[in-house]
Amino acid sequence: MGRPEQPIDPGRGPLEQFAQRLRELRAAAPGSTYRAMAAKAHYSASTLARAASGREMPSLDVVQAYAAACGADPEVWARRWHRLQRDLQGTPARPAARAAAPLPYQLPADLPDFAGRAAETATLHDTVLAAMDEPDRRSPIVIGITGGPGLGKTTLAVHLAQRLAPEFPDGQLFINMRGFDERRLAPETVLRQCVRTLGHPDERVPADFDELACAYRSLLRHRRCLLVFDNARGEADLRPLLPGTPGCVVIATSRNSLIGLEGAQTLRLGPFSAEESLELLARTAGADRVAAEPRAAAELAEQCGHLPLALRIAGARLASRPQWKVGTLTERLRDERRRLAELEAGDLQLMEAFSMSYRALEADERLVFRRLGALFPGLDFGPLVAARLAGIPEADAEDRLETLVDANLVESPGPSRYQMHDLLRLYATTRWVAEDEPDDAAKRLLEWYTGTAAAATRLLMPDWFGLDVPALPGAPVATARDALHWYERERHNIVALVRFAAEAGEHDFAWRLAYAAGGYFVLMRHWQSYAASGETALAAARRTGNATVAAAIAVNLAEAYTELHRPAEAIVLLEDAVAHYERVRDAAGLVQALCGLSHACVRRGRVGEALEHARRAYDNAERAGTPWGEGSSLCAIGRAYVGEGRFEMALKMFRAALDRSELIGNRWAQMRSFQVIAETCLEMGDHGRAADAYRSALALAAEIGDQLSEGRFRYRLGNLRYDLGDVAGARLEWRTAEPVLAALGDPLANAVRLRLDGGAGPERSPRPVGRHRTLTA
Repeated sequence: MGRPEQPIDPGRGPLEQFAQRLRELRAAAPGSTYRAMAAKAHYSASTLARAASGREMPSLDVVQAYAAACGADPEVWARRWHRLQRDLQGTPARPAARAAAPLPYQLPADLPDFAGRAAETATLHDTVLAAMDEPDRRSPIVIGITGGPGLGKTTLAVHLAQRLAPEFPDGQLFINMRGFDERRLAPETVLRQCVRTLGHPDERVPADFDELACAYRSLLRHRRCLLVFDNARGEADLRPLLPGTPGCVVIATSRNSLIGLEGAQTLRLGPFSAEESLELLARTAGADRVAAEPRAAAELAEQCGHLPLALRIAGARLASRPQWKVGTLTERLRDERRRLAELEAGDLQLMEAFSMSYRALEADERLVFRRLGALFPGLDFGPLVAARLAGIPEADAEDRLETLVDANLVESPGPSRYQMHDLLRLYATTRWVAEDEPDDAAKRLLEWYTGTAAAATRLLMPDWFGLDVPALPGAPVATARDALHWYERERHNIVALVRFAAEAGEHDFAWRLAYAAGGYFVLMRHWQSYAASGETALAAARRTGNATVAAAIAVNLAEAYTELHRPAEAIVLLEDAVAHYERVRDAAGLVQALCGLSHACVRRGRVGEALEHARRAYDNAERAGTPWGEGSSLCAIGRAYVGEGRFEMALKMFRAALDRSELIGNRWAQMRSFQVIAETCLEMGDHGRAADAYRSALALAAEIGDQLSEGRFRYRLGNLRYDLGDVAGARLEWRTAEPVLAALGDPLANAVRLRLDGGAGPERSPRPVGRHRTLTA
């Protein structure tokens, strides 16, 4: 084994530090004794040992051979050797008094239970080392770690700094700049503190700020120091603290973005992953406790929003209460009103961490933050939402949102889209309760969503509305494409807002918003969203005492249930609606309810009953003299015939429905009639007649400007032409359909691309359906 190597003090200088890194490289390479390395390197074992002795400057060839023998990249070590040579040439001899002066080693201890951030740590560590190896570097290396409160910025900075510390033999400084509390350190104060720490006598510390900054840079001129500036307010506080030469590394943390800090490489932290969260809980609360209750531990991580500070507090609370189960704490945290108060352990307080960022905002920014957290229940939002809540112009709202993004209190997942962390929402709600005066902000928001949804649905399905839901003047949708894009962004928000309106007692807004959005949900076959919003809307409509509105909402909800293979529940709703419409003698409502009941019975397998309900609907429509109602009823009869396998009779009914729609000049209804004719012909295996009907539907879609249906019909025509052996014609239809569907955000565009790429046969695709009342199956 040979004699053990003599210890090295890396703090003595660059040569000793370089030798220590060589030794660490050998220690990390299994089986790399000097004898084994010599066989690979073609240098003697003693030569390799001297290279890592720290007593002499090794040659470049020996260093590269040493690195290669340990499995490292010789070129990386060649750059480090050249850097060592520069350092040795540029470092002047130190006076005896200076050598005796203590060097600053101010880094706090790394947390013994540090968890997570492995990828971020490795990235930052490698970034710093690679930058230090750059031969032409002329400026200091600056790393910015940013993110909102509670994300563990300081913890990561200290962990990284401790790993990098051996690279900086001339000292490591750590200063908490307190950028977000009343004890905030000005740059001048920090400079004065650094200058004294670096050995400048008190009596010679300049009073002038510029002279002080020059003295600071001069002291760092020939030093290799690591400087950690924690909790900086922003770029302006950090610029005077940057060294003027490349030998130092600065690590700065801030709740603000630091995007304007010249030359900085910034990392914006997000919440932990689920795995990292469980790792931290295991290290703080105990691995056995977490392993014993995996579901409760996962729920606890969710309740903490995967914020490292919240997780550490939760773990500390469990550690201090060994009699508790993990589930005990999750039960306490389920009450959102108390969750932030529960997340305290000693001097670890999540609420206070949030408060420091909140207090740093201007009053108008705090207002937007409060109202978004308290009054917007959706996933993400645009500037118009903030504008409605704050009662300000959209441009001003976007400026304030961008300020909140820079403060890491709001996230921006895409252009002009924003979102807020769940725990920050809860905090914003506490501030809203404490600070806001009564205001109609929530009503303004609901009015905007309801009116915009009504305007958007009128562009997509103009014959949808049977109830009065006014469109918003000047709504941000002008075309069907605008409407589809708006709905696709806001679909989940709408479901949440319907629930929010109902819980706030705004029952008219709840049912109106759900009803207006229903046309889009049907068009895009978002049956789950349709059902979720419809259930809330029905309860809200019933609370208003308006039985007619409740019946109309019930008919819509029943349609969603039918498509979700829940026809039994649909039948219950529809039978109640039929009874209501009979009681109030509402012929139009009765026809619609009976048609829906017929459709649900077909899905239930009760085709005889379905035919009976459809014929009864037709009789009522005929007595009322409504061609529209007759057409809907004839479609319902046709569907029942399809259920019985009587396709020719079904086609006869659908053609009769087409006649009614032509009589009243309803182009949308005509298009849907041709669609169900085409689909019935396909069921019969009559591809020729199906293609003719699709072409007629396609022409009507183009005439009325329904691009979505036009794209879908072209896709189906392509499939038909392919089945008939016309491959070139099929590809022409698909190529025409794909950009239209893609531009509108229709998932069917993916199926079109598969066909164009030579994929397997077409999947069953979402039909461009309307409602049974608009002559569609």
